[in-house]
Amino acid sequence: MSRVFAAMIAACSLIGLSSLGAADPVEGVAKANPFARVLTGLQARNIGPANMGGRVTALAVVESQPDTFYVGTAGGGVWKTTDGGTTLAPIFDDQTTQHIGAVAVCQAKPEVVYVGTGEANPRNSVSPGNGVYRSGDGGKTWKHCGLSDTQQIGRIVVHPTDPNIAYVAALGHFWGPNRARGIYKTTDGGKTWDNVNFIDENTGFIELEMHPSEPDTLYAAAWQLRRDGYSGGSPRTQSGPAGGIFKTTDAGKTWKKLAGGLPEKAGYGRCGLNIYRKDPKVVYAIVHTSETDGQLTTAGQLPTAVNKDGKLAPVGNSEKGGIFRSDDAGLTWKKVNDLVPRPFYFGQIRVDPTDDQRLYVLGIPLRVSTDGGQKFTLIARTIHADHHELWINPANPKHVIVGNDGGLYVSQDHGRTWNAKRGLVISQFYGVAVDHRTPYHVYGGLQDNGSWDGPVATAYPDGVTLADWRKLLGADGFQAATDPNDPNTVYVESQYGRPVRVNLVGPKGPTTKSIRPKDAPKDAIAHRYNWNAPILLSPHDSKTLYYGAQYLFKSTDRGDTWAKISPDLSAPPKTGNVLSYAHTILSTAESPVKQGELWVGTDDGRLWVSKDDGKEWVDVGVNLPGVPKTRAIPKIEPSQFEAGTAFVAIDRHRQDDFKPYIFKTTDHGETWKAIAGNLPMGAVVGVVRQSSKAKDLLFAGTDIGLFVTFDGGERWHQVSDSGMPKGVRVDDLVIHPRERELVIGTHGRGIWIMDIAPLEQLSEKVLTAKTHLFDVKPITVLTPRKRAMPPPDGFKAPNPPQFSRPVVSFFIGPQGADKVTLQCKLKDGSLVTNEFLRLEAGLHFREFSQPVPPGEYELTFEAAGVKQMKKLIVKAERSAESKADE
Repeated sequence: MSRVFAAMIAACSLIGLSSLGAADPVEGVAKANPFARVLTGLQARNIGPANMGGRVTALAVVESQPDTFYVGTAGGGVWKTTDGGTTLAPIFDDQTTQHIGAVAVCQAKPEVVYVGTGEANPRNSVSPGNGVYRSGDGGKTWKHCGLSDTQQIGRIVVHPTDPNIAYVAALGHFWGPNRARGIYKTTDGGKTWDNVNFIDENTGFIELEMHPSEPDTLYAAAWQLRRDGYSGGSPRTQSGPAGGIFKTTDAGKTWKKLAGGLPEKAGYGRCGLNIYRKDPKVVYAIVHTSETDGQLTTAGQLPTAVNKDGKLAPVGNSEKGGIFRSDDAGLTWKKVNDLVPRPFYFGQIRVDPTDDQRLYVLGIPLRVSTDGGQKFTLIARTIHADHHELWINPANPKHVIVGNDGGLYVSQDHGRTWNAKRGLVISQFYGVAVDHRTPYHVYGGLQDNGSWDGPVATAYPDGVTLADWRKLLGADGFQAATDPNDPNTVYVESQYGRPVRVNLVGPKGPTTKSIRPKDAPKDAIAHRYNWNAPILLSPHDSKTLYYGAQYLFKSTDRGDTWAKISPDLSAPPKTGNVLSYAHTILSTAESPVKQGELWVGTDDGRLWVSKDDGKEWVDVGVNLPGVPKTRAIPKIEPSQFEAGTAFVAIDRHRQDDFKPYIFKTTDHGETWKAIAGNLPMGAVVGVVRQSSKAKDLLFAGTDIGLFVTFDGGERWHQVSDSGMPKGVRVDDLVIHPRERELVIGTHGRGIWIMDIAPLEQLSEKVLTAKTHLFDVKPITVLTPRKRAMPPPDGFKAPNPPQFSRPVVSFFIGPQGADKVTLQCKLKDGSLVTNEFLRLEAGLHFREFSQPVPPGEYELTFEAAGVKQMKKLIVKAERSAESKADE
């Protein structure tokens, strides 16, 4: 990098992260700041998938217009519909977080909407939010209203007639003590807040219910919980003596802990509440305690059984929790059932607004009772099983909306049948991979929705639809890998180390074969696999795989047989039981420059390198400066240019530390340099990738979005104006080696594709030029086809233009350009000319106005008095026969 170019980068840093994509605050600096304008010109394209949805965490319905409602999601922001869910639009994309815990509207003035960020279901993969937002125009614009350190918000309720009065149930930090917990109240629309019910730094609030006709009366559920430092299992602490159910009748001035039949000796866990609208003296609660049976199971307690004589078996004692009913506004309670499905993850109960005997209990699966909770039956078996939110229409209780890990569903018959609303793209990827076909496909694993395969474009005029994605494996999906020499072989996995090899062209569709390393003998130490175990396909030999437990395994026959090539690389405790999901390998990588140079990172903070394919291992994590040893190593990126050089992402959010950490070594880990630079607090880094064309060009995926650096990490810039949601969590990144596109796997908004070829060609000469035409990528024109049958209703991603006509990228200097001309001379002598008028400074992508026949051409670019020539290659799509011959 030249001194001039380095100085330009330093000058650009004066703009800061927040101004990228916005008006430059200082004109003098703006003129020397081409990076902001380059990044503003980037374009990201969402390809889905929406087939399986993703986790819905909150619903807020306008009762006077029940086809208008808001959908809060775990990692995909807030969406709005005005037609009952047929069409949905994201309305929160410009905000700095997309992790949603609660949404509420003022029913008298439904244009006022409150959003509480940070999902309050404390599973292992949840990310924090940054407080409360308010809109006064139905979600068109938003204002941040503070409470930033609450991190996870369980519920918001709004006064039915005064939109300036609202209450927030703040659960607080999952991984540490936090004094921002409690019940908050505002009377001025979020300008100021009072913490009207603070218990202690370990106990927050998960639930909040307002009396339908007496808004000064509220019920709240307090909960003490704490997750441990690992990515699997249930929270370490799920209950505590300070929790319980509380009530106020004076708008939060005083609170009383309720008893009268509720548990009194056991510690309280998560509790759900619901008031019967027709007679608000009737209140239902689902109560989890320290004595609840089945706390670590998926389904939790089963409903109270029926004896052979048809009579109900007696319910257990109140200390074990269950379903409780009060008929006197919470003064006294009666236990009616033992049911508490997977307590920490669900804890929701709803009563029909017109029938106090009809109850819904959310969990795995959805349950309904028609006798006040004595007996339950299972419903909604045809839709996703993990249910987190449910709304019942008070004017028509047959109309039910449910949100779960599979998205959004609507029923008009009390939940007997359901209509999936597939306009939401809120899929939550952990890992992604790409193949080499044209158009290429993306593979990846999703939270609670298996592993999938989908194309970046199709030959169909309607683009990429639900019909073009296919499921390869069930359960939770995680990492994926593809064989560059065999397009029909893909590797995917499910949780806790269950890898499979997929043959994409089986006689009846894709077939799978388990390739899990054989379990250890009974007298040996059992294999421990991470929730998100790493699959590595060697960049030097497509038949060689690596897979991590607490040991690293190697296969040279595509996973049919394995050899253990390391000792235990984790740091398990010397005494006591070792958790089956902890102290495991979390990341592994092989140098693309030197075969056998292996890197391994663990979930307990150890970092290793082997220079000889596993014969000898060196713990180089001890050399990392300025970061505590309690940490996880989510991704390692060996250099694309030099052996011994690598980039490492460090994650300490499970230690309640949300500082970004990235380190670089050039000497096999003997020394490290911190390169997180100016990444902001909260940008917990999950992945770093290096361009193979420009060694100082790095991309970082974080909890709050995508960042890029042009100088090896000295200064980072947020990519915030590409069309991709600004604050979406990015779990994985892949640069397609042929197309030079960044494939962005988000944990909440599916897959995004971004052309980064211009970034790889940036230089001092480019950034100081009046104009510059970047290399024109060869294109393959697809032959349009008709579908055999219409695709299902739902999200559609339009095809990118480069599969029908050329696309060029160019940079315009600070002076702008009155006219840009692109001209291509065809073989018959005719000219294809495109003109673009009055272009501002920055990066631009423009497509030709018409197709160009297959062939090799010279493209002429002219702007601001500068003329450039580039080669343009247009290829015809290969026939099906030629593809089959490969």
